Amino acid sequence: MTERAGEPLSGREPLPGPREVTEIMVSEPISELKVIETPELTLVQEPPQGVFQPAYQLSTEYELPPGYGETRIVLQVRDPYWLHAYWEIARETLVELESKLGPSSVLAAQKILRVHDITNLEFDGTNSWYSFDIPVTEHANNWYINVERANRSYCVDLGLKSQDGSFVLITRSNVVKTPRDGVSEVIDEEWMTIEGIERAVQPAGRGPSSPEFVREVSEKREFLMGSEAITSISSPGRAMLAAPRGFWLKADVEIIVHGATDPTARVTIQGVPVKLRPDGSFSVRFTLPDGTQVIPIEARSADGAEVRTITTTISRKTD
Repeated sequence: MTERAGEPLSGREPLPGPREVTEIMVSEPISELKVIETPELTLVQEPPQGVFQPAYQLSTEYELPPGYGETRIVLQVRDPYWLHAYWEIARETLVELESKLGPSSVLAAQKILRVHDITNLEFDGTNSWYSFDIPVTEHANNWYINVERANRSYCVDLGLKSQDGSFVLITRSNVVKTPRDGVSEVIDEEWMTIEGIERAVQPAGRGPSSPEFVREVSEKREFLMGSEAITSISSPGRAMLAAPRGFWLKADVEIIVHGATDPTARVTIQGVPVKLRPDGSFSVRFTLPDGTQVIPIEARSADGAEVRTITTTISRKTD
């Protein structure tokens, strides 16, 4: 289809033609333009007074007191080779020290932490395996302590060391034990086998394959394993026989020899070499028979130049 000028296409509305422009005449000139100001609108409202504030927004700050007025020292374990101690010295204690030693002596003395190794000892203040001193600053109230040996028991004395070397004890800590730094070195345990239990409880006249024997062994095995009264089941040489009936009693005696020396030394007990742990400590367990037992313990330096001997005599009489 061909569209010609001035003719609309079929089905379309005709386009409107151009409109006439009307001219408006103003009779008087406008002398001044007036600006109309609109009032300012405030959309932000002030919060109402007396609104309740939640409790979690309130100030709840609380400071711990610097002390509790008690003279004490507390020792705790950090790891096998480090301890931590914290302490407090009450004002009354300082006054007492000044009255005994004099204010000038207390001021001139050095505050000391004296660390004691008291493993397996009833400590009386003088019989530790070894001890060492750590000078601490005047205003310190806690200290980290490095110890040389793991798996040992320690306590710490807090005191004053005067210029002449004398030590005045202020307070003593609790006892702590450091953990091992490796696996246990106890290798002398001997566990009874099932065959050993069967030999111990096998009655005379019956073969090991009879049903009655198998049932009886099972019952006695449960008794041996579950009885709290039988404690030597772990040693083949000292297994307790289950009493078939009646009241019975059996007792054994063991002793444990333990000590410490230079880790490079060679140690013998009753002439038998003893294996030392890395820290130089050792422990050996003996069965103690009736009679008198002489137990010489000898430590020889690695170069053989020095020898130390301790001899212990123990007697046992069983009635």
